[in-house]
Amino acid sequence: MTEQPTRVEGWLVGARGVDLYWQGWLPDGPASGVLLLCHGLGEHSGRYGNVVEALLPDGWAVYGLDHRGHGRSSGRRAHLDDYRDWLVDYDSFRREVAARHPGLPLFLLGHSMGGQIALAYALDHQNVLSGLVLSAPALASDAVPKPLLPLLRVLAKVAPTLRPAGIDAAKVSKDAAVVAAYQADPLVHHGNPTLGLSSRLVAQFDVLPERARGLRLPLLLQHGTADVLTDPAGSRALAAVCGSPDLTVRWYEGLWHEIYNEPEREGPLTDLREWLAAHRA
Repeated sequence: MTEQPTRVEGWLVGARGVDLYWQGWLPDGPASGVLLLCHGLGEHSGRYGNVVEALLPDGWAVYGLDHRGHGRSSGRRAHLDDYRDWLVDYDSFRREVAARHPGLPLFLLGHSMGGQIALAYALDHQNVLSGLVLSAPALASDAVPKPLLPLLRVLAKVAPTLRPAGIDAAKVSKDAAVVAAYQADPLVHHGNPTLGLSSRLVAQFDVLPERARGLRLPLLLQHGTADVLTDPAGSRALAAVCGSPDLTVRWYEGLWHEIYNEPEREGPLTDLREWLAAHRA
């Protein structure tokens, strides 16, 4: 950006008394729509500069929440006790932002783990959202073979804070500068997630696509075909059963996990801008 956007920030109390940090970026003039960000595993709401830069000129106010155990928010790093905590946290955040922009259409964009959370949240709150965008949602993975899932559930119950495996940061983007910035970012959790978090994510792989048969919100689904961190098979399964009468699916040949941070980011960002603009009215 040539000029720094107007930025706001604050704190709220989430489930179980966890302190949650949020921040927002405002357009120069009156906002004409609001986009809520739901970030991925290990990262934080401040890593969406390309999305903010693309949307502010169109009059969007963009807000992001740091999930519990992520970024500036409190809580055990990359851990989750109960899936409902994420949804309660996000509802408090959504209410905070909506109160700042009464009457404006509210859209939700979730990436990776945040894509799964966003889908779960949207299914429970379709009446307060105008549309949903999912970027490489975590809805399938070959990291844990199905025969081992019962063992994962047992281990998560007896040792929920163990951290046996994580993601390969080098696979987030083909852009070496993006990877270097990710690895140097002190707000990124560079260790593994806990079994408590991982098991709860995996448990939703079969649940959410089935629930999505009842989705009626407009949905934009975006995924890179070369993503090795969240299996594109999950997005294909979602697209096949999703009940939304207004479904747009965009595949990006050869793009990796963070489509908005790839060297070819202009394509996904343009699709995002145009879809949001068409649905804001």
